[in-house]
Amino acid sequence: MANVLITDLFEESAYLVRSLLRGVGHAVSIAVTREDAEAKLSTGLFDLLVMDYGTVVDDNLAVGRFANEMLPGFPVVALTRQGYERRLEGVQLAGKFHRPIRGRDVKDAVQTALTNMFRQSARRTGQRVHVELPVELEVAGVSLKSRTIDLSQRGVAIDATDAKLEPEQLEALENEVGKTGARASLIVEEGKIIQLTARLAFVERHRSLSGRTIGLAFEALDEESEVALSNLYAQAA
Repeated sequence: MANVLITDLFEESAYLVRSLLRGVGHAVSIAVTREDAEAKLSTGLFDLLVMDYGTVVDDNLAVGRFANEMLPGFPVVALTRQGYERRLEGVQLAGKFHRPIRGRDVKDAVQTALTNMFRQSARRTGQRVHVELPVELEVAGVSLKSRTIDLSQRGVAIDATDAKLEPEQLEALENEVGKTGARASLIVEEGKIIQLTARLAFVERHRSLSGRTIGLAFEALDEESEVALSNLYAQAA
C-alpha cells in the first residue's frame, strides 16, 4: 500500500482517480490548492504524487517542481492531454496517462512509478514508515491523545478518528493549518519520549476510507530526536 497525494486544482478528476486507487489498496489524499499540496508534501508522508495537468497553469506546474526539489526521487505521475506535454518539460515525471481516464491506465502508471522507486539503490530522502506509537498533541488550545499512523523524518500523521473533539475545537484546529506552534510528545519506546515542535500541515476528515487524520511537518529536529527516529526506521527495515 502506498500513500498517494492527488492534486487537482479544478477538481475535475481527483475523485475518480481516488476511487480507482483506493480500489487496489492505496491510501489517498486530495489537495485542491497549491498551498495545501505543498503543505502535505512537506510532511514527507506521501509516496507518490498524481497531478492533473489537463489544464496547465503556473500553480499546477509549481506543485510538480516543488515535489521534485523537496523530495529528490519522489515519483510524480501526470494526467495530461495530447499536445500539452511539451509544457511539462520542467517537471520530472515518473509516468503519465491521458484522458479519457481508464482504470487500467491509472493503475499501471502508478504501479510502474512505485516499482521503479523501490528499485532505486538510493531511496528518496524523507521516506516514511507505517508505525503505531502513542502520541500527545497540543495545538490551538486543543489537547488530544492518540497514536501515529505514518512517520517520516519530516512529519507525522496522527489518527484522530476517536478523538472527542467538539465542533469548535475542530474548527480551531483547522484554523491553525499552515501555522507553527503544534507540540507533539511521541513515545518512541518504553520510558523514551521526544518532544517535537511542528507546523500543522493538514486536518482531514476522510484521509482514508474513514476517520480523521492530522498531519504535522516538523521544525528542525534536535540530535536526540533524529537518532530516535532513525532507530525506528532501522527496526522497520
